[in-house]
Amino acid sequence: MTAAPLSVRMLGGFSIRRNDNEITINDRSRKLCLLLACLIQERNRPLPYQELTDLLWDGPEQGVGSLNTLKAILHRTRACLDQLGGGAGRELLISREGCYQWNPQIPLTLDTEEFPRLCQAGSQTDSEEDRISLWLSATELYRGDFLPALAGHPWAAAQVPPLRERYFQTAAALLPLLARRERLHEIAHLTQAALSLDPFREDLCRWRLETLLRLDRRDEAAQFYEKFHQQLLSQRGVLPSSDLRQLYQQARRDWDPRAISPVTLQEQLSDSPGNGAFLCEFDFFRAICCTLSRMAERTGTPPHVVLISLSGEENAGLAKHSLDRAMDNLETIIGARLRRGDAFARCSASQFVLLLPHANYEDSQMVSSRITRAFARQYPHSPALLQVSVQPLLSSLPS
Repeated sequence: MTAAPLSVRMLGGFSIRRNDNEITINDRSRKLCLLLACLIQERNRPLPYQELTDLLWDGPEQGVGSLNTLKAILHRTRACLDQLGGGAGRELLISREGCYQWNPQIPLTLDTEEFPRLCQAGSQTDSEEDRISLWLSATELYRGDFLPALAGHPWAAAQVPPLRERYFQTAAALLPLLARRERLHEIAHLTQAALSLDPFREDLCRWRLETLLRLDRRDEAAQFYEKFHQQLLSQRGVLPSSDLRQLYQQARRDWDPRAISPVTLQEQLSDSPGNGAFLCEFDFFRAICCTLSRMAERTGTPPHVVLISLSGEENAGLAKHSLDRAMDNLETIIGARLRRGDAFARCSASQFVLLLPHANYEDSQMVSSRITRAFARQYPHSPALLQVSVQPLLSSLPS
């Protein structure tokens, strides 16, 4: 009688299914997870006890493991596999001549093998429809990186880069094919899945924004960009590219055909009550600066901008935790010490830019000094040092 086939998932999780029975291997026992994953991956050869011991007790734990401990973990692994029914533990894990091996006679489908097979088959077919179908199946199969429960273990970590790179290469090749056929919903789904794995890929962000706009899902596009903007600034200290910002402006464009009354317009344009400077996103800050610099062309009196940068001793970078705390503290101080008509924004992970529309150079220097003194007085033990640059806001650079 032919044994029932198995389906094993290792991408984005670890589970084994046979018929209606499925077990999920979680991260509560990393060594059980590691032993089982390695035996399945290397099922075509017996693995000696010593090789498995070296695998399970790698690095600082080297020498801790013993044959008896290995046997105890194997016993727990077989008990786990018994949940598949019919005494599956002893059927699937066999021992022979100083080795353990996953039974190679049991039919098995493994997603880490099926995924590259589908990618390769899509690359080799001459039919574009078949290529799309195969690559869609491959990307659907890639539900996350290899064995996240073993993240950081050298054996598991070595498996991640080639699979991950193959996934993004396949996604990048698949998107133009879907676009030619106007399969927009599939593009939206694919980009959402890919960006959940790597949220900082601007090429995928561009695909997603353009697709959401074409699907007339403007609010979703705007919310996606705002989240991406915040993540990119806080994690990488940079801003999205100009073409992504232009797509965002399209998403925010008022497309409601209903007219509004002058009273409603006044309510929507009125500033909220309160004191202090206006804290805004950098894109909006740039728009304010562009408007004021054009006005300054007529008056001849340019406003000034102040760049405040945070760093450690001798211009060294700060640890992320220290930098985030210092930036939050500095934001509070700036907001309390600028006037209501001033504006400021975070322009990188370690910098604020201030707009002082009614201050000349000397006044701007005084404002900057008050901020730096207040920061030093209120946070005397902060590792952050403040550097200040004051310059006029010019409408164009001198030739």
